[in-house]
Amino acid sequence: MDDDTIVGEMTASILEDDLGYNVMRAGSGGEALDLLDRHSNVDLILLDVAMPGMSGLEVACQAQLKYPAIPILFVTGYVDKSTFGDVSDDRIVKKPFIGDELAEKVSAALIRNSWRPDEKVVRLRP
Repeated sequence: MDDDTIVGEMTASILEDDLGYNVMRAGSGGEALDLLDRHSNVDLILLDVAMPGMSGLEVACQAQLKYPAIPILFVTGYVDKSTFGDVSDDRIVKKPFIGDELAEKVSAALIRNSWRPDEKVVRLRP
């Protein structure tokens, strides 16, 4: 999920075309949560923090209640660490993407969660 459609499309393209992940997308926080309910094989959730309506942090809180094993990464153009509470830097990808940061953080999150190549990555965007 990203509050900027172009950035969302670019991120999905990087994940799919450059890195070879399967990507499912949602148009809103509510849709993202519904998508999680319908698909039991989700391995990663990638959320923008600043969203109208339901923020990425709110989506993450609700998703973690039902699916605590799914890692969540946050994409943000904001640097204010206090916004993230106790979220560690390894779960935050800064926009604009610099170098291989997105690839490295996605890979690290999936490795920590014992990712298998046939599983899906969920890319949530408006």
